[in-house]
Amino acid sequence: MFRPIGVVRHQYPDDEVKRRLVDGVIVLDEEYAEGLRGLGEFSHIIVVSYLHKYRGSPLVVKPRRVEARGIPAPEVGVFATDSPDRPNPIGISIVRLLRIEGNKLYVAELDLFDGTPVLDIKGFSPARCPKDARAPAWALADYV
Repeated sequence: MFRPIGVVRHQYPDDEVKRRLVDGVIVLDEEYAEGLRGLGEFSHIIVVSYLHKYRGSPLVVKPRRVEARGIPAPEVGVFATDSPDRPNPIGISIVRLLRIEGNKLYVAELDLFDGTPVLDIKGFSPARCPKDARAPAWALADYV
């Protein structure tokens, strides 16, 4: 069993987060604040979360944030997307780290709902990006 280490906080309604990336704060439990040492040197972090508003696991979806930008998105398998509706409701997000104040991480480019439990955080290094990585145009449209 997993035990959350913190929670995502922001003022955006779920429908807005489904359409675009937002700014927010990850509030860690105080007991984990010491674990943030050195994290501020990273521009981005990886956030592992429990997708607590799990609604089921359709195998075919349409990427909502892509369509919200007016870009046609094909129906694709859930494993080709960031859809929160997955067989196991575990989220992995890469967000921009703006600053750390105590046990609070101020972030941008967040795709998680307010109240989402955070399970783990890791510094993101460009070394993790394979030089030959590729993706279809519709998938890149969400991050331009």
